[in-house]
Amino acid sequence: MHDSVKDLSVFRPGITQDNDGIVYQGNQIANLYDPTYLNFSPRLGFSYQLTPATVLRAGTGLYFDTPNLNPFLDNRPGNGAPNGVEGNPGGPDPVVTATAGPYRIAAGVDPFASSAPSNSLFSVAQNFVPSRNLNYNLQIEQSLSSKVVAQVGYVGTQGRHLLAIRDINQAALSTTGDGTRPYSQQFPNVTFINEVQSIGTSNYNALQATIRASNFHGLTAQAAYTWSHSFDEVTAYRGALPQNSFNFKGDYGPSDFDNRNIFVGSLSYEVPGSTHLPALTKGWELNSLSTFHGGLPFSVYSSADTSGTNDGNQRANAVPGVNPYAGFRKGGVGLNWLNPAAFVDAPAGTWGTTSRNAYYGPGFSDVDLSVFKNTHITERITTQFRVELFNLFNRTNYAPPLQGNFNPSFTPDNGLALFTTIGSFNGAPGIGAGEPFNTQFALKIIF
Repeated sequence: MHDSVKDLSVFRPGITQDNDGIVYQGNQIANLYDPTYLNFSPRLGFSYQLTPATVLRAGTGLYFDTPNLNPFLDNRPGNGAPNGVEGNPGGPDPVVTATAGPYRIAAGVDPFASSAPSNSLFSVAQNFVPSRNLNYNLQIEQSLSSKVVAQVGYVGTQGRHLLAIRDINQAALSTTGDGTRPYSQQFPNVTFINEVQSIGTSNYNALQATIRASNFHGLTAQAAYTWSHSFDEVTAYRGALPQNSFNFKGDYGPSDFDNRNIFVGSLSYEVPGSTHLPALTKGWELNSLSTFHGGLPFSVYSSADTSGTNDGNQRANAVPGVNPYAGFRKGGVGLNWLNPAAFVDAPAGTWGTTSRNAYYGPGFSDVDLSVFKNTHITERITTQFRVELFNLFNRTNYAPPLQGNFNPSFTPDNGLALFTTIGSFNGAPGIGAGEPFNTQFALKIIF
């Protein structure tokens, strides 16, 4: 990453003790992190016909990722440190974060004149490398008839060197909020130092099964089921600090997108019609799409960070012997999904004992139905009248009780109530499982 203006900076105390250890790309360093040249991505696959009706397939491949710029330039960390490598408070004209209240615009008057540079830093590890993923699968396909095929298989992924962020100057646990920091003696005025590193890992394992029918007495259908589990230390690509930056592996748990069970079914049926009144009885088509998902995971945090680190990532403690789900899992806005009596704030100067993403929100599903009527006007022109019904049973699909905290996915232990739908949670309130029942009419002319 380069900038001709030479205003991108990182924390390198081994190079300089001046300017709070900040060095600039194009000045003291050539690159924000060391380049790599050996990203070799081999792939291997095979297919073998065991019998005339049975085929075995397998494959594997190593893939490298190109880092997204957001973690480096727009990280949005929860502890209020600079947003990225462009925001460090160094040089003759340091970057400041300021908010101007009501003021009258006047020539030559700076409304931010009283603002001071941040006392925290942002950095990128010198040995940062792009992430890599090893993907592999084994599938067996069986023809049940000339028109029906079933497939079952295993799919896995191992991720290494995944992008993560740590506060490498995190304060020690304290009941007073004045715990010592690793760089306190060298740089006594510096608080947080958030550093992008390539230390994350992930693994995904899934059983995937599919059955397909093609033009079976006018019916074309497919049903697919996935039983899976995904783990990592961090899923969000920016802004998600671990609870304890010096125990990064302590955040290893279900991925934010971990969906244990997924079923998707689709069908399309061409109604045979009749020789009597063919214009009325022929050309009808019924279609349906159904999706069913298990709930998404989330963490439960203390209602206030009393760890003394001020990083804002202290998880709650679980109350021994109290089932967090018993008597709850209420489906409705304002109703508790988890039992508030199952959690307490972590005591001051301690880490919370609950695990990252240890709890799962409501499942969500959607059934859509459509009816088509195709009418031939001429040999080359056909009209298609469509009636499409979305969320046929008008199911309300709730999101986990995250109270707006989606990055990472967590809720405080005093905010365990459901409050929005899965569509709004995903940024698409009127699409898929997030939409209410609605009907759409359409007329197409096909030529």
